[in-house]
Amino acid sequence: MPETLQSFCVHALKLMIEELTSLVYDACVVGAGPAGITAAIELAERGLSVVLVESGTEGYNAEAQRLSDAVITTTNSHGIMADAVHRGLGGTSLLWGGRCVPLDAIDFEQREFVAESGWPLTNSDLRPFYQRASEILGVGAANFTVGTSEALITDKQLLSSNFKDSETLCATELERWSREPNIWVSQKSKLQSHPRITILSGLTCIGLHQKKLDASVSEILVQSTGVGQSESACIKAKVFILACGGIECTRLVLNSIREPLGLKLISSEFVGRYYMGHPSGKIADIELSGDPNQTLYGFERDGSVYVKRRITLSPATLRQESILNIAFWLDNAPISDWRHGSGVLSAAYLALTTPFLGSCLAPAAIRKRVAGEQGAQRIRHVWNCLRSPLQTTIFCTRFFYQRYVARPRVPGFFTFSGNNRYALHYHAEQVPNWNSIISLSDEKDIHGLNRVRIALEWSLQDIESIIKAHEVLDIALQKDGIGRLIYYYPISLLQKEIKEQAVDGFHQIGTLRMAADPSKGVTDPYGRLYGTSNCYIASSAIFPTSGQANPTLALVALAIRQAEHIARRISGQESLHA
Repeated sequence: MPETLQSFCVHALKLMIEELTSLVYDACVVGAGPAGITAAIELAERGLSVVLVESGTEGYNAEAQRLSDAVITTTNSHGIMADAVHRGLGGTSLLWGGRCVPLDAIDFEQREFVAESGWPLTNSDLRPFYQRASEILGVGAANFTVGTSEALITDKQLLSSNFKDSETLCATELERWSREPNIWVSQKSKLQSHPRITILSGLTCIGLHQKKLDASVSEILVQSTGVGQSESACIKAKVFILACGGIECTRLVLNSIREPLGLKLISSEFVGRYYMGHPSGKIADIELSGDPNQTLYGFERDGSVYVKRRITLSPATLRQESILNIAFWLDNAPISDWRHGSGVLSAAYLALTTPFLGSCLAPAAIRKRVAGEQGAQRIRHVWNCLRSPLQTTIFCTRFFYQRYVARPRVPGFFTFSGNNRYALHYHAEQVPNWNSIISLSDEKDIHGLNRVRIALEWSLQDIESIIKAHEVLDIALQKDGIGRLIYYYPISLLQKEIKEQAVDGFHQIGTLRMAADPSKGVTDPYGRLYGTSNCYIASSAIFPTSGQANPTLALVALAIRQAEHIARRISGQESLHA
């Protein structure tokens, strides 16, 4: 770009920013991911003027993406930031698959065997907001059990022919899958046409101003994302909401509290502590008794939404056995292992590990997790495909249509097992751990903000709880004649294998935890930072515990609850300085 044209563009951008930032908005939302977009819409629908500030733009923005780089000290347990975070309109919803699951009632309890457990609100406090959250995320009705899903065609069928719910096990809970995982795509029209929403993309929040403890945050500082340490502008609002992801919210707070004019928090020692995710993987197959043709191994349709059944342990069992929350589901054999002998699974492996094609089919994090690292065995996968060419071709053609042409699109694929044996995937809770931490490194980004240093540490309790959950599940399966587990590894190696499979960084939980008072956490039950009167966090960083569920649905429900609370305060129904 010629220098004169570049200067003109920079000047025009400066004038636009000055005009838009000269206003005083009711609410300023930083971050246009699922939580930020939800907050903006919900506040605007309640009559508030909202400015939505996003560092990135529509699609991929390399300059914005580099701002999320971090120093990761636990590379074996934490994915790289390019896989874990998308910085732009829609946020990380551009990377996720769309699975939606609510938190369980037990997640909110103070459990004796889970240190630092207990939420300052209950499941009943959050439940009324799940329906609206489900609508925003495109998963239809907030029905997460077989019995409540009226349009579920298979509602009379069991997961397998002998699998009835018992005092120990439940196989009638559902996860729901978004019809359009990218929330920017689904909400773009509403956001751009709403008369009370102003969208400022390509602007990065670099600081917050607060004069004294317990006072209001007066403004945030922003700079043009691609310019670096250029002249900054101020955005003023009555209320500020940081909704830029668990790690980035924490980074902004950590950087701000170091500045004389920055945030003044009561509980700054908790900021960045208790960083959590979800250990997940496969250590066993589940072999089910009964007719293989009666097993619901894949996705089911509930109206226009895909759902899938989960296997869970009852709350009473979790308490009695001191097991962290966990969920299981039937899965394909590991597709990277050619010994499965399936042409379909080998075709999927070959597609996902082909550089250009793989990038079109799935995000990098999913490709790495599913495809594994066995590229030297590609010829054996080709042979699997050649052994059953017709079956492989028919399946792949049908899946391509269901995934890329039909609406709703199928979220993924599962293959039938004639011997009624499936891989058993688990997704487990991580206990809060003081030494699992996000802190500031000495490295700085282009705007002069310190990057974060990440240490995601799994505890022995995390690992042993997964093993105990499998033991309890296996005993209950055999006792009730449902089936059995067949482990991949000797018992003596289970701890090692679970730890090697446990890689997260995608579910960024706990580093700005909510609490009933500032002696135990960073925010109040509505996400307001203790020490400020008007600055809120809308992020899974405020979750005190992780539970077994993916956090997005609960996060959006909390953002709706938060927006309702903020609207009441601004309208005078509640004191703004309460």
